[in-house]
Amino acid sequence: MQFEDFIEETRLWWDRYLKFIYDQQRKGNLDSRSGIILYPNILLVTRAKDFFVAELIGAQKTFTSLKLLQHKENSIYRYLNQFDDSEPDPLIRLNGTGNSFRFLCLAQEADFNVVRSRFPFIELFPTRINRVGGKGSVFSFGSDFSSCSVENSVLVNRRENLFRCKNILELFIVKSPISRKELSKLFEQLTNSGEVKGVHTVPSTREESLIISGHLQSMYLFPGLRETTIGKFINTHPEVVKKALKTSHFEYEPYLEWLEHDGTVSDKAINPDLIVRRPDGLYDIYDLKTALLRKKSIVKGPKKRRRFIDYVEEGAAQLANYRDYFQYTKNQQLAKDKYGIEVSNPKLILITGNWDNVSPKEIEEACRRYNKISILDFDTFTHLFIGANQS
Repeated sequence: MQFEDFIEETRLWWDRYLKFIYDQQRKGNLDSRSGIILYPNILLVTRAKDFFVAELIGAQKTFTSLKLLQHKENSIYRYLNQFDDSEPDPLIRLNGTGNSFRFLCLAQEADFNVVRSRFPFIELFPTRINRVGGKGSVFSFGSDFSSCSVENSVLVNRRENLFRCKNILELFIVKSPISRKELSKLFEQLTNSGEVKGVHTVPSTREESLIISGHLQSMYLFPGLRETTIGKFINTHPEVVKKALKTSHFEYEPYLEWLEHDGTVSDKAINPDLIVRRPDGLYDIYDLKTALLRKKSIVKGPKKRRRFIDYVEEGAAQLANYRDYFQYTKNQQLAKDKYGIEVSNPKLILITGNWDNVSPKEIEEACRRYNKISILDFDTFTHLFIGANQS
């Protein structure tokens, strides 16, 4: 099967199936045992050499369709373990067709007290298999492997003293020689059991926020995933921004043409990721970068000359450019007329990095070179969202 055929077959099947399930819910034909049903809104498909991977992502109370996102990965093992593509000493070795795992926490050498402090959603998975002595991906694949699925589970990965968790709603892995008929059979076997597949069911809004946070953390800890993909997830789950940043309104990727400048600007427009309303009615400016998974630190240099690495430096410069845009009256008026936003003396915040590579003290030292530019790492951003829902 060609990758394009895999994408089309998977998208059509799960779009049709989830629309049917949502229609049955609206008609009162689903028994959720008084739980909240949450639907995915993203289908992320990945080609990892000889493996095709499809993953349902998201947690929303309604369903319209799946937004297709594509990704390319060099190794199925880096996709699964979130660190590298090294050959694993796995928890489980897979061969054959139709292997299935559900409602499990699968871990390598996990310290769950440490894991829980960063990934609170882990508490939703009490059934745990934790291997001592393994390394790398929890799964490996034999020569006879054809297909498998993972449902409502979490993978806990470890490298030295670092942990990363992959929150999974529904995940399918197949070897590329699979036929269209075999793929359809895999989906049929999953969905003909009488149980609803491809959705979360949670007892309360607290668990709902944990599920959403788990998806968000899996997105920014996804090796090689583009910042635009992370932004699309955040935009389709607006409660994350509203709760984490304590705002009643934000604009995602507003497109604002330069109507006035000093003559040195060559760009046609600015396109910040987020413009966020403050309590006083004015707006601050946020930009999203990646979590920089391959970097041990997002700063460089000794204390007296502490500065950001180039990638973060570029983000800070971009924010300063956005601030310059709003120094001009015509630009301010355009923003107000087009989006209803007013910007004056804005805070500039770059969302980048994660707890593995961000030191608050070093960030404070590096920020001395900038005027009102701050750094917010993705883990802290996520915990602000979780905290707002627990209070």
